[in-house]
Amino acid sequence: MKDIILVSHGDMAKGVKHSLEMITGKQKSVHVVSLKDDGDDKQFESDLLKIMSKINGKKLIIADLLGGTPCNVALTQYSEDEDVDIIAGMSLPLVVEATLNTQATTKNLIGSAKQIVVNVKNQLEQSTHIGEGNDIDLDKYAEFKGKENIVNIRIDERLIHGQVAGIWSTSLNTQRIIVINDEAATDPLQKSSLRMAAPTSMRLSVLTIKNAVKNINSGKYGKQRLFILFKNPTDVLRFIEEGGNINRINVGNMSHKNGAREVTKSIKVTIDEEVVFHKIAEHGVDITAQLVPNDPIINFMEKLDR
Repeated sequence: MKDIILVSHGDMAKGVKHSLEMITGKQKSVHVVSLKDDGDDKQFESDLLKIMSKINGKKLIIADLLGGTPCNVALTQYSEDEDVDIIAGMSLPLVVEATLNTQATTKNLIGSAKQIVVNVKNQLEQSTHIGEGNDIDLDKYAEFKGKENIVNIRIDERLIHGQVAGIWSTSLNTQRIIVINDEAATDPLQKSSLRMAAPTSMRLSVLTIKNAVKNINSGKYGKQRLFILFKNPTDVLRFIEEGGNINRINVGNMSHKNGAREVTKSIKVTIDEEVVFHKIAEHGVDITAQLVPNDPIINFMEKLDR
């Protein structure tokens, strides 16, 4: 794995790393060097050399500002070092991409970075309706009935966000994300927002619970690798009671609500939600908790019942 060194004026690099780890989990291969408020090029150079001396192999330095002291010092020290690449123009999306896509070249990263800044309101207005096509006869998919290729089922209150779009979907080679929530499926604004949040390379379906059961059970998605997202455990239970098949589910994010208690750092549940989880488990569903793929898998029900 290529080590990444974030360099900046003040605490920008530290803040970007903190935000990165909120999305991706701990990243031991990402390092930070800051030009301090009362520092100068000598202070920064000393700190940079100290970090670089501890790292072997290929390295990528991402600087905050072209022509700034952090970038200039890095260039002076490593312009002729073939094991060190240097990019200026630090942003969280760029750092996430560099961290997760270890095969990306500097050219790839710069190309991706050029597409990062968008007029979100304009894009929302232009976002097309997310539909399931005009297929009515689901019998045409009979050969795939009961053979749906589900790579993960997750409860995540935020639905499609950095961890889902940038980490889970990519690591599982997802081809279609299916969001199952009645409210989202009937709200054009929510559907457009989910489309913008989803990776452009992946298909997206936003479905009511009944339509999700019907479409998935019919084999409509063939051999596509499906990542299924629920917003809450109640929707999961309704999906099962409508005839949906779930063997295992991963609980990712459930935020604090009045009367909720903490099960894990990212999961807070109310008494009513505890009851729902027990009903889901009674259907033979293995319930785990795992924020990102490199975190350990936790037996959620054991944790819940402590």
